[in-house]
This record gives sequence, C-alpha cells and structure tokens, in this order.
Amino acid sequence: MKSRPGANTLAVHGNGTPAGPLGTPIVHSSTFSAPSLERMMEERALGPAGAFYQRSGHPTLHACEQRLAALEGAERALLFSSGMGAISAALFGHLGAGDHVVALHQCYGGTRELLRWGAERLSWTYDCVDAGDPKSWDAAFRDRTRLFLVESPTNPIAAVVDLAAAAAAAHRHRALLIVDNTFASPVGQHPLELGADLVVYSATKSIGGHADLMAGAVIGSATRVEPVWQARTVFGPIPDPSTAWLVERSLKTLPLRVERQNANALALARRLAGDPRVKHTHYPGLPGNPGHEIAKRQMTLGFGPVLAFEVPGGEPSAQAVVERFRLVLHAPSLGGVETLASLPSRTSHVHLSDAERQLAGQVEGLIRLSVGIEDEADLWADLDQALGAD
Repeated sequence: MKSRPGANTLAVHGNGTPAGPLGTPIVHSSTFSAPSLERMMEERALGPAGAFYQRSGHPTLHACEQRLAALEGAERALLFSSGMGAISAALFGHLGAGDHVVALHQCYGGTRELLRWGAERLSWTYDCVDAGDPKSWDAAFRDRTRLFLVESPTNPIAAVVDLAAAAAAAHRHRALLIVDNTFASPVGQHPLELGADLVVYSATKSIGGHADLMAGAVIGSATRVEPVWQARTVFGPIPDPSTAWLVERSLKTLPLRVERQNANALALARRLAGDPRVKHTHYPGLPGNPGHEIAKRQMTLGFGPVLAFEVPGGEPSAQAVVERFRLVLHAPSLGGVETLASLPSRTSHVHLSDAERQLAGQVEGLIRLSVGIEDEADLWADLDQALGAD
C-alpha cells in the first residue's frame, strides 16, 4: 500500500501537481456560462467543486479546498471569508432550534459570543465545561446535545484537550465533535485521526501566516461537510478568488513556518518560566503544564506558536510591558511570521465577563504572545528589556 506523503510534500503538491502553471490560476468570475441547460445543471450539482455561481463553488476556491483536505487527510474542505464564518456555518449546518451544544470555558471569546448570539436568536442552548477535566464532561450532555465544540490548545492560555477522550464523550451521547484546530494548524495536529467529526480553522492565522488575508475553513468527511456547505450557500460567507489563491500559496510554506514558530515559542516559554519577573507561564511544551503529556501524544510539530504569561501588578503592569516592546508588535491576531503581543481581556476575550474569564483560567496581568519566525535571541532581548529590572 502506498504510504501517505509527508506534510511538506502535501503542503507543496497537495494530491498532485498537474502539468501546466505551478500557481493555480485566479479565475476572476462570479458566474459561469454553459452551452446547455443540462451542462449548467451538471455544474450546479457538483456543489463546491462546480463552476456555476461563486456562492456555490468556484474553481480557484476549490483548488485551495482540495489542498486543505489533502493536508488534513479528509474527503472535503470548504473555504470561508473568516474563521468566524467557518465556525458559524458549522453550527448553523448541524444545529436546529432547541438543540444543545457543549463547549469549553476556555474557548475563544468570539466563539462564546456566537454561542450566546445563537441562544438568544436561534433558540439553541449551550453549557461550558473545563477543558482539563474530562471526568466532568459527560454530566453536561443532554438528550438534545448535538455538538461538542472544543479547541486545543485553547486561546489564550493554551490549555490542552484530550481529543480522543473528547471524541469518545461526544459519540457516547450521539453528538459530533468539532475541533477548532487554529492554534496547532493542519500540520501540527490531526483531530480527524483522533476521532473528530469536523475541524474548523481561522485561516487568517497560521494557514495564511502573513497577516495579509482573512479566511476560514471547515474540513471533514463529505457527509459531515455537506450541511456546512448548505449553510455557506445560504448565508454567503465566501472569500474572493484572490484570497483563496493567497491561502493556497501560503499553505506551501506552512510546515516550515509552523516548525520555526513552535521552536521559538518553546525556547521563549522556557526562559519566561525561569524568570523571577514572571508569575506564571502557560505553554503545553513545559513539563509542568497540566496538558504536557497529552500534547506530546497528539501534537506533531511541537507545542504551538502561542504562549501566555502573567506579570505581577495586574493589567496596568501587563499594559506597560506590551507598550515597551520594540521588536514585538502590540496587535491582535496570531500565527503570523511576526511576533505579536496582546492583552486578551481587551482583544480576543473582550466579550467575556470577569466571571467568565476567571472560569477560563485568565487572570489580571495576562499577556498573550504569538511567536513568529524571527531570531529567538532577538525576541528574547526584546522580552527582557520590556519586562524591565528585577
């Protein structure tokens, strides 16, 4: 049996590079003509693989989707205009009024806002559980639970979820497991192999990797992705062909970027963990981290590019640190080639109440660091001066 190509090969070639242009042509057309009604209906029936109308499917988008599916070892992938567009469509496609979702206290603030929005307007319900306490998960499921929605590592404190255990819990209750794999990336963790039913991404982050595009993706079996495609067609969160081309181009260097970012993040986390100016460092690559052993089992290129650390003095001290950076940029988002620092309470988790942030393990004085591909020595020199004197 032919073995599956490695991540670098799949990133560059997907399922094979045909003769002709090495770069996928950008088809700047929102609609497509056909020589007959029969031929037009054949294209329409192809759904996301067809060339009928851009909201249904588009050849440049489909080329990118095929490469994403190949990296994930999946049957189908769909591209979206943002990560929130992707996760919203995944929920819209698999939930009805009165259905129930189990999610995490530690999940991304935008995801929590989506769950709250849907509960208020679409009559679904949800409960949150602790990412690090699998024994508590079963009690949250109900007869109408349809989805267990997790992310691993989580945003911003990089808590790790045992994805095989999460899949087992979901399937015991006849629910689907959806994994937001944004932090790990398609080459850094393979949730489908661990039992997940769908994987979602903010492709704005490591997949795009250059802070110059916004996109999202949903990946899984054809059966699980089909309702998501229907939701995408109804609501229309479609990226333009140029964005799809940029995403596909970026995928070719994804393993190289992720490997370098993860190595830098581990080196900086080790330095911060031993620094007396830092109260606590959150990173699954550290042996003392609660998720370290699980991360060693299920993450394939290191422990992710994102770490968080706490400084004494609460938010005023954290603000002072990020405003003293010279090389590290003070900005939201993550996964790019540049190292970024942010205060989660003012950016990614601004939607949460103080009580919700406490349940998510966030404390005052928390700084999230998305580590780029710069030289680690230069990054540490900037961190060192920003932290100030002992």
